[in-house]
Amino acid sequence: MHSTRRSLLGGSLLLATASGARAQTYPNRPITIIVPFAAGSSTDVVGRQAARAIGEALGAQVVVENRTGAGGIIGTQAVARARPDGHTLLIVTNSTHAANKALFNNLPYDPVADFVPISNLATGPLILLSHPALPVRNLQQLVDYGRANPGRLTYGYSGSSSQIAAVMLTNDGKFDAVGVQYRSIPPAVTDLLGGQISFTFADPSNALQHIRSGQAIGLGVTAPQRTPLAPDVPTLTEAGLPGFQLVPWQGIAAPAGTDPAIIQRIFDALRSRYDTPDVRRTYAALGFEVDLSPTPEAYGAFIRSETTRWGDLVRLARIEPQ
Repeated sequence: MHSTRRSLLGGSLLLATASGARAQTYPNRPITIIVPFAAGSSTDVVGRQAARAIGEALGAQVVVENRTGAGGIIGTQAVARARPDGHTLLIVTNSTHAANKALFNNLPYDPVADFVPISNLATGPLILLSHPALPVRNLQQLVDYGRANPGRLTYGYSGSSSQIAAVMLTNDGKFDAVGVQYRSIPPAVTDLLGGQISFTFADPSNALQHIRSGQAIGLGVTAPQRTPLAPDVPTLTEAGLPGFQLVPWQGIAAPAGTDPAIIQRIFDALRSRYDTPDVRRTYAALGFEVDLSPTPEAYGAFIRSETTRWGDLVRLARIEPQ
């Protein structure tokens, strides 16, 4: 019995020693952070801030690679299949790691089993935008126009956040509109400005400049409170949709099997260099905020709870899985 205990203890010590050694030599080559959405998106902005923080803290070269398509599935699947050595990381979102499980029947990755969560990074609302040529200047006018002109309105979406928000809007407002899918939100906003679509839900970094210039009309914010960057734009609850709240988030994760000591090193790097006044000012100017998790384990629990919540939203919006 005693010899068995000594063997088990010895094995545990060897594993701990090996884990510590790997963490001490990490990273030994450039780190790649995959952003599963396009350059210019809020997810891309967050990914590049995280890359800079990790690179500075670890003295490493960190490369951001935008691998887009299929609502974030393509980039996410690539990281799920990567070597679990900490040199390939993923910017995860409420789309890739919560809603997609309910949106797709045959999701080619498991948001929980295929990844090790590291930390949440940022949160921020969406803003409902319409084109100035559309004869609406507030949410109720959009709803009335949609009801009076069935099927005439079109909306752009990319990923689950903007899709769920748009379907919730049309369901709650009891009007029909035709959805157009984009690879990311920036081109949807471009088409909105050009008059090709009627409305879209965009993150503040892609919405505010156009509201300020008068190229787009801000009809509502999906957060529980108004954004100070656009104080005249009401929340959707204030505008007439009680309980309409949708706040997307972005975080970072590694492939399943990554050494816990390496996960801790990345987490510590973020804690030391990411949550800074400069980053907070940058995010505040874009309409979202730093939101780091207290521990990697806490982030894992958050993702599991969000999978349930966003799945409920998908069902509430009556979106049929693909």
